[in-house]
Amino acid sequence: MTFSNDAARTISADGTTVLRVAGEIDMSNSDSLRKQFVEALDGGARKLVLDLSEVTFFASSGIAALAHAREYGKQSGDKPVHVVASRSVRRSLEATAMDRLLPLHATLDEALAATG
Repeated sequence: MTFSNDAARTISADGTTVLRVAGEIDMSNSDSLRKQFVEALDGGARKLVLDLSEVTFFASSGIAALAHAREYGKQSGDKPVHVVASRSVRRSLEATAMDRLLPLHATLDEALAATG
């Protein structure tokens, strides 16, 4: 497992927070990822971009964490959550129809442009 408990975080001038995650997302670390989503949204992010382009394995617990991020963002003042998805993440999200709930993007630049 190469996922770090501390995803790289950057905040842009317009209040968009980008969380970059790499490696495998599974039951052993999805709770940590969920906490980072919440911390980012509670920490002043107006929009959240999850850069999962370096994720090589994405288990159902990761999908649950993304669903939580989406709902938490909505409850925290309608803060949108966008996802930059690697091929494996995209397949998982499409198979579970999560791609209909979360905007998926091929690149970070595309996601940032979509956040406005």
